[in-house]
Amino acid sequence: MVIKSIRTLVGFMLVGQIFCAGFFRVRDGIGGEFEMPADETVNHHLETGNDITRDYDETEVTETGVDARFVEMLRVNNGGPWGKWGPAKFCQEGSFAVGYDMKIEPKQLTDNTALNAIKLICEDEDGKVTGYVTSTEGPWGSWVGQTKCRKHFYFSSFDLQVEKYQGRMKDDTAANYVKFKCRCRGGRTYELVKPPGHGLWGTWGAWSNQCPNRTAVCGIQTKVEKPRGKFRDDTALNDVRFFCCK
Repeated sequence: MVIKSIRTLVGFMLVGQIFCAGFFRVRDGIGGEFEMPADETVNHHLETGNDITRDYDETEVTETGVDARFVEMLRVNNGGPWGKWGPAKFCQEGSFAVGYDMKIEPKQLTDNTALNAIKLICEDEDGKVTGYVTSTEGPWGSWVGQTKCRKHFYFSSFDLQVEKYQGRMKDDTAANYVKFKCRCRGGRTYELVKPPGHGLWGTWGAWSNQCPNRTAVCGIQTKVEKPRGKFRDDTALNDVRFFCCK
């Protein structure tokens, strides 16, 4: 009787392992800034009730690392809840964001992360490209291609497509896509979005505030969840903030 009970218990354990392996994808070979100490990994994956304990970070931007030209921060209210805020990164002085690129993971059979990074294209007022800026990036996916405003138009606000929390043992993707409004110095605006105009999952939230008059987006800060290890759900980029400069 005891031997039969042990065999039954072992059988349930094996079935559980097979189920997890089939639902969540194994991603190997990830290193660098995304490596986690063993003790942090254990705490990161504790299951509690109907949710899974993950990293949450609502840290506000401090003056450290923020450009002196900064006058206002743009944010949305539907960003994903997981991950840590990375460093704020800015265009060179005298230049502003006129375009962007997105790093997106294509649809997978099991664990999807969708949007992994956002890159700003910076130009000065003569239309010369002065550089590209990104904050923290997720490790999956590839850059889908640049999209830019018309000449003498600059980013003034943004909107984020986000998939809400799906529930325990479901696949979460968090942020999926981003779009912007381009504005000229005279105040005219229009919407700019990389075709096809949306990601695979989630919904668009409300637009952020506009940069104040005679200012434009000049910096970015992203909130990204680190890779969580084998058989755990990953979301990568969860939220983003942009900075307006004069």
